[in-house]
Amino acid sequence: MTVSGNVVPLHRPGRDADQEADGLPPKVLTEWPAWLRERIESGWRPGEWDDDARLFTGDVDHAGTAVYRCDVAACDALTRTRRGLCATCEKAHRDSSLGLKEFKAAHVPDRNRVISGERADCRVAGCPRDSVLWGLCNAHGTLRHRDLQRDPDSGLEAWIERQTPYPPAPACRVAGCRYDARATWGLCGIHHNRWKKATATTRGRRSAPTSAWLDRQAPFLNVHQFSLTPLHPVARLEMLYALQQRDERGQKIDPVAVRQAVAHLAERVDSIATAETGRLPSGTQTNVDALVRETHRVLRSAFDRFEGVDPTSRDVLDLSELGVKSLRGGTTQRPLGLDVTDIRQPWLRQILVTFIAETKPNTTEARRGLRVCTAVSRALEARPGGGMDPAKLVFADMNAVVDTFRVLPKLDGGAMSSKQRGALLSFFFKILDYNRAAGHLDGMSASFARHSSHVIKTEEVDEDDVGKALPESVIAQLDTHVDLLGQGMTHGKMTPEQVQAMARAVYELLRDTGRRPYEIAELRTDCLEHADGEWLLIWDNRKGRRLNRRLELERDTVETIRTWRAVRDTLDLPTGSEGFLFPPAGENGKIRHLGSEQIAAVIRKWADSVPVLLSEEFDRNGDRVPFDRSLIYPYAFRHSFCQRYADAGVRIEVLRELMDHKSMQTTQRYYRISHKRKREAVNVMRLHTVDRRGKSAPMASATAYEARSVAVPFGNCTEPSNVKAGGKACPIRFQCAACPFYRPDPSYLPVIEDHIRSLKADKEMAVMMEADEFVVRNLDDQITAFKGTVETLRKLMETMGQDERDEVDQASAVLRKVRAVQGHGTVSLPMPGFPGQRGGSTA
Repeated sequence: MTVSGNVVPLHRPGRDADQEADGLPPKVLTEWPAWLRERIESGWRPGEWDDDARLFTGDVDHAGTAVYRCDVAACDALTRTRRGLCATCEKAHRDSSLGLKEFKAAHVPDRNRVISGERADCRVAGCPRDSVLWGLCNAHGTLRHRDLQRDPDSGLEAWIERQTPYPPAPACRVAGCRYDARATWGLCGIHHNRWKKATATTRGRRSAPTSAWLDRQAPFLNVHQFSLTPLHPVARLEMLYALQQRDERGQKIDPVAVRQAVAHLAERVDSIATAETGRLPSGTQTNVDALVRETHRVLRSAFDRFEGVDPTSRDVLDLSELGVKSLRGGTTQRPLGLDVTDIRQPWLRQILVTFIAETKPNTTEARRGLRVCTAVSRALEARPGGGMDPAKLVFADMNAVVDTFRVLPKLDGGAMSSKQRGALLSFFFKILDYNRAAGHLDGMSASFARHSSHVIKTEEVDEDDVGKALPESVIAQLDTHVDLLGQGMTHGKMTPEQVQAMARAVYELLRDTGRRPYEIAELRTDCLEHADGEWLLIWDNRKGRRLNRRLELERDTVETIRTWRAVRDTLDLPTGSEGFLFPPAGENGKIRHLGSEQIAAVIRKWADSVPVLLSEEFDRNGDRVPFDRSLIYPYAFRHSFCQRYADAGVRIEVLRELMDHKSMQTTQRYYRISHKRKREAVNVMRLHTVDRRGKSAPMASATAYEARSVAVPFGNCTEPSNVKAGGKACPIRFQCAACPFYRPDPSYLPVIEDHIRSLKADKEMAVMMEADEFVVRNLDDQITAFKGTVETLRKLMETMGQDERDEVDQASAVLRKVRAVQGHGTVSLPMPGFPGQRGGSTA
């Protein structure tokens, strides 16, 4: 380690105070501690922090301390985990056959534990000394031992009543140690043994412990305590300052982690701020290493300020120091995460830092700000003057900036959508406008500003593009590997089996409901509702600000929720997550349910773990090519759900309501059929039309087919007057199955079947109304006739070869989508089925 050219040696236990003082530069030994003392809060954490003893004793009732009472009802011991067990009860639970909830309620510890962890007083009345053996202090224990030698049958209780108390024993010489000292060296038993071990190689009689040794000894510590005594005097101040900074940011203090970090640092550094980053972590415990890295980061920034260096002027900015929030609401813990080296213009770098420091965005927005300012920097660098002087910027410079965003690629070099590029440009204007309004850009040219022409037009989507929906064949392949969901992943205190059960439930809800990932993550435990014989999902559309929405569910999806709730009932739920279906991983954070980013991680890892995943495309040899797994992400299942219904021919207004889209244009994207695809579908289907008796009656041309596709819901009509009137002049009132001009084809099968159901309902109503017999008979005849049409079309499909049948199915899907948008067909259709079998439960 080096500081200003001077070598800073690692601390070696056993050195005296003068030797340690020689290891650090004078500036670090004197001026730096003085700077820290001025900024350390003197009355910090009253009742917990003892500055004289350098001892922290955590209060279980303090929200900022990670110390809690054991969750076993009969135990008063402490644990570092909220709603967890102490070490003794944890071991007892592993050895028992009880479930966690039953164990917490029924288990009684074998010993009487007290929260403070202090030894009880001697059992002799009035004796204040620590009990050791038989509940007696050392002195009374020695007397009792001698009594038993004289009279082995002597009763303990009677003997105790005859004893007189001793005066209080002197305390152990180690600061903060609460145990009684022994005569030798004035140390308690614990520190007496430590000194003996430290001087085990010394020949002859051991000397009394030195002041240097005593100054570096921590007292005996319980789970809720830590001591800074083992650290070098400079490092003590540094650690105390870092802990106070951590406390000010609202981060919890974990005494166990701090104690382990102190033990690790005491053997390595005399000053944490001046140590080399690479030498600090131990690589053994993640949480301790994270605390050490964060402490060094905070102190490194403080040391820069001590030396007069502005931390915001560094090339790599500390997000936590700037107050950046994490995605889950708390202050970010990411180390030096914002590299602003590529922003060449000082003013541009400064407005980014100012925007982040004053508006306190989350990490995603902070990195988005870096992205847009870097792009602006490149654009201005190519302009005359390089954009260095904000007072000399002109309107043409802003035009150049906007032009850069118009062609901005993704970070991986791929094409970015116009919507994304427009959002990035708007974010730059947001940063610029904020700094102008806050008075940070008073010297900037007024012509370097947004104009109405500075927009990125939305590009038309290719109508032949399949979009982001996953092919049904790919979903079917994924369904055969649901056993891989959640494998190798952890989630709080959940077992691997519970994690897999949750991952499977989340996937099946994504697939079968089409809700957004965050809408699945935020589902409540009471999200199921039974009304009028149907099961409904209750969910919130926060994007559209429409809450308590209802979605009709299939029986399999209801079973998915029920099965997961049975697993959830066995969990030890984190605090605050009781009302949510999917709990978070831990206790910290403002969001008390599963995060959408965690869902994304589950789906990504699962997609990568599936051994083989084939697309619907073929290579030159006729083999199916592998599917691009990057296209499998949570939101893709919403696209797939919507596309599935659009392909089934559900009318657009019905699908809009099902997806809860605000705009009809959003829904219409799933119905887009190019003129080429429509003509190809018509050319296929015109050859498969039949008459009402089932005889083949192909159309002469695609034009003839489309001309006869009038507003008859159940098939094509060739009756001249009705065709001319656009389907509004049927001579026999749309009793198509009995009409010689009726020309159905396989693409009309779903609407014909739905019409049969409607006719059956009409018949039941006519019977209940006691209508005349001819009305009921007419409805019966229509039902029979349309059933014959369905049977004819199904037989026609069965006689086709597999390739021809696939061609007809694809053409049918295209034409049903066209009719759904045009308003042809009936309003409701049955839920489209999924390919393959999906057996098995969520668990």
